Amino acid sequence: MQTLLKKIITSEYGQVIAVGDIKTASKEMNERKFQMALIDLMLPDGSGLSLLKHIKEIEPDCKCILMTGYGTIRTAVEAINYGAYDYLEKPFNSMEELRGLIQNAVKSTDLNTTKANEFECISYYANQVGMLISNYEKMQQLLYTAYRIANKKISVLITGETGTGKELLARFIHLASNRSENYFTSINCGAIHENLLESELFGHEKGAFTGSVAAKKGIFELADQGTLFLDELGEASQAIQVKLLRVLESGEFMRVGGEKLIQTDVRVIAATNSDLEELIERKNFRKDLYYRLNVVHLDILPLRKRVEDIPQLINFFVDSIVSKYDLSTNLVFSELALEVLKLYPWHGNIRELYNITQQIVLQVETDVIEIKHLPRQIISTVNRNEDKEKVMVGHNIKSNGDDEENFNPKPLKDVEKEYIEKTINYFDGNLSMAAKALGISRATLYRKVK
Repeated sequence: MQTLLKKIITSEYGQVIAVGDIKTASKEMNERKFQMALIDLMLPDGSGLSLLKHIKEIEPDCKCILMTGYGTIRTAVEAINYGAYDYLEKPFNSMEELRGLIQNAVKSTDLNTTKANEFECISYYANQVGMLISNYEKMQQLLYTAYRIANKKISVLITGETGTGKELLARFIHLASNRSENYFTSINCGAIHENLLESELFGHEKGAFTGSVAAKKGIFELADQGTLFLDELGEASQAIQVKLLRVLESGEFMRVGGEKLIQTDVRVIAATNSDLEELIERKNFRKDLYYRLNVVHLDILPLRKRVEDIPQLINFFVDSIVSKYDLSTNLVFSELALEVLKLYPWHGNIRELYNITQQIVLQVETDVIEIKHLPRQIISTVNRNEDKEKVMVGHNIKSNGDDEENFNPKPLKDVEKEYIEKTINYFDGNLSMAAKALGISRATLYRKVK
């Protein structure tokens, strides 16, 4: 294989160095500059993944293509996160597939341009499905991985709490893939009775059960060449799990009450807010199905672990709600209101944030949302959770919410004194807690109140 690859690449791109182990490859990389590296993940003296890491450390611009067997696809996907340009599954469908991949890698020689183009594509697809690109590196990396594996014929498992946007991420993958012109179909495995779920997924023949007066195609038939999103997969029964495993392994299934095998080519993206490994230990989920689905694992952070995204999300939601209801407002949230929202635990995540934002936009008749305009459950929850240590929230402390007509300018030192006194009273005379809330030392606070 090595000799054949060297011959093909040399004939089209000139000088090629062929080596058989990590030690020799590292020596060559240290002595000369390479534009591209074709790496087998299974090398005699170690994993190609370690060689990839070494190459990206000393030659970041070098395009690395991984060659892998099916059993190591999960590792190959991990390699993309370490900077691999792409991977190719062995055995190759054709040498043209390899040629095409190499040509694309060679063309993208400008690393900055490549990243800029990639980010532009990611931004476009994210916008199309209603996603915002997070400020957090982990979430950005998740989107990059989702984009890079979009065209791969592999299953994806998305995990995350309720309301984190698992279906949006699945739609992003579908839209960025070569299946985007075909069906994207979603089904909630926990919301439908087992018998009905089986019929929805696989279809049924006429007379298969009471009321089946005509044959019906299931989602696996309708979504052929497209994408199927299985939400809350952890809720699926053992019987459904067995049938799903068969489709994933063979691409074949039978309708309920049928005897004929039907072929399908569907990209399956599964999602759950359950701990599937825990369900496996309790014998409630099949280990073989888990490994078949968990080729690429994308875990979405809960909103409380990326609170700096909240202002951006709120602005996005406000624009969407204003447009949806044809409102005429330039509504904004004050900095203090945003700080309080960042302290709320958001157990319902982005979905809850959207609902709260919509409630405020539709009910509050002002252009500036202050703390006093926030729902009472947010105020009480933040006060309870923070134990009066981080912020002062409540309707008894105003925050730039006075009307201009009633505004009475005061000397700055008087305003400061009044604010400090309110803060100390709020914390029942506890200077340490008041100083912490004000962002100053206890000594500074003591000096100001003397």
